[in-house]
Amino acid sequence: MSKNFFYKIFHRTIFYRLICIFLFCPLAVLGKSNGDFTIDGKYKYYNVGLQDQYAYLEINGQIENLSGKDHTEVFFTINLYDKDDILLESCQFAVQGLLAGQKKDFYGSAKYVDPKLIKRFTIEFDGSN
Repeated sequence: MSKNFFYKIFHRTIFYRLICIFLFCPLAVLGKSNGDFTIDGKYKYYNVGLQDQYAYLEINGQIENLSGKDHTEVFFTINLYDKDDILLESCQFAVQGLLAGQKKDFYGSAKYVDPKLIKRFTIEFDGSN
């Protein structure tokens, strides 16, 4: 067997692995793992990611309650912006039973926006019960 044969096999294998990584991993991770604060500074979010679901975007991550108040239900809005700081889409989500100092997962979905267009986002506190 020639070197050329092994070279082709090696590069094909790497190519297929890269395709699998891109297909099965979320398209974008927006939030830093050490966290960022909501606009009001009373909540901190972590590991915010987008996943392209063809007709909509799944948005998920974690949010930590630093407000000092226990909430039965708390509401937030995530705003997605492009490179020119134009609002592309907004998504509202709720988190149930978010106690003071507690960190919980959140999930939302937004009307489809090409994830490649999204350059930044904000999360705003909307209210609580």
